[in-house]
Amino acid sequence: MARDPSYKRLLEFVDEHDHIFLVHLSYYGSFGHTEVLGVSDPTALERHTYRREGTTNEELILRTPRGNLTARYMEKDGVHTVWRHDLLIKSDEDIDRFLSAPLVPIAPNAWAFKEAQRALGDRGLMEIEIPDAVDLVVENMPYEDFLVWSLQAPARIEALLDRMTELLLVWAESLLQAGFGPVFRIFGPEIVAPPISSPLFFRKAVVERDRPLVDLIHRYGCYVRYHCHGPIARILDDMLSLGVDMTDPCEAPPGGDITLRQLADRVGKDMILMGNIQLNDIESAEPARINRLVAEAIDEVGGRSPFILCPTAPTFSSPLSPTTERNLIQFLSAAETYGYRSNP
Repeated sequence: MARDPSYKRLLEFVDEHDHIFLVHLSYYGSFGHTEVLGVSDPTALERHTYRREGTTNEELILRTPRGNLTARYMEKDGVHTVWRHDLLIKSDEDIDRFLSAPLVPIAPNAWAFKEAQRALGDRGLMEIEIPDAVDLVVENMPYEDFLVWSLQAPARIEALLDRMTELLLVWAESLLQAGFGPVFRIFGPEIVAPPISSPLFFRKAVVERDRPLVDLIHRYGCYVRYHCHGPIARILDDMLSLGVDMTDPCEAPPGGDITLRQLADRVGKDMILMGNIQLNDIESAEPARINRLVAEAIDEVGGRSPFILCPTAPTFSSPLSPTTERNLIQFLSAAETYGYRSNP
């Protein structure tokens, strides 16, 4: 996206005005799209890529001792996200095949990280994207199957979660030992956050398995940014018990179930809040509304908690529309105006 000429003016403005997180490593937790689910034996993986009607398509075959697993993904031209339309795990037998697979996390490319860190300099913080165990499971099987199996075959889901946790901890420690950091953004909790699942299942699937990951990151002196869309009021105490350092995107109702003011009252100085301007507004609102949303967000937090103003999601299309460009620049300008006014 950054190489698209339509982003040139925005990127120049950002270079002059913004303090940023530079995201490093792939966002996706799907097999073939994350280093966590890597294979040490190249003969265990077969990959085919082809073009069709404005899309890039990819087929992956994972050979396991119990048989092959397949997955298929598609990315549309100009829309930088991946549609997963045939996932790795589609049956009970596939769970057994996956658990027998020769998965070994891919060693991190420390040189690429250091080069990105050098280019960033002191303008911001390096940030590493990490899926949690529940994300790695759900991104590799149909979501409705996961929900049904979690009720009807909980032992099989727990075995998958345990395997993913094991792989994640090996991968995360290899990153930390290579000097990656200082911010690690964990994504996945929203997949089973109440009311989708019960608070009990959330604690078993997410909290118990994220805790060693959070503790590991903290042992290396790094920080955890915990990503969870939607309602978080019922899991806020769990997040505090994990000791996460910051959370995003802190969506207000109706997307979420708690306002920034209420969040700040509950967490105080124990957590950095990040949010909460909706991407839909960034892509479509008038500049006056952007100004108002920024001013209201800063006012709601009111200094009771540390606060990083940010959209709830990044734009992911190219070319960049003139409205989105205008509103992102307006968003950053309003942040400077109201942020400095609030914190002289």
